[in-house]
Amino acid sequence: MRLSPLHKHIIKTCGANNGIGRKEEFYSFYNTAEFSKNKKIIQDTIHKCLESLVARDLVVAYGKKTAQKWFIEKIRLTGQGRQAVKDIIKTRQAKLPIK
Repeated sequence: MRLSPLHKHIIKTCGANNGIGRKEEFYSFYNTAEFSKNKKIIQDTIHKCLESLVARDLVVAYGKKTAQKWFIEKIRLTGQGRQAVKDIIKTRQAKLPIK
């Protein structure tokens, strides 16, 4: 399964916090100058990424649901999500052996 860098950041952040993450924690993917300029666009992008992770059954979302929209407040990793964290950590480049 291919994941974007933002998806990987969200999953790794949750994995580091015992499988639970708040939506505000994921804004650290963007630097502060970019976040202050494009706050609404970044919030929408993160929300769409969270919805796609829920659709892939990697996370469970908690929040409020209206007739038109989800308001996600926090997420929790599922078993598949925990396995994805392990796979992401494994695929990072290993250090080269020193001879």
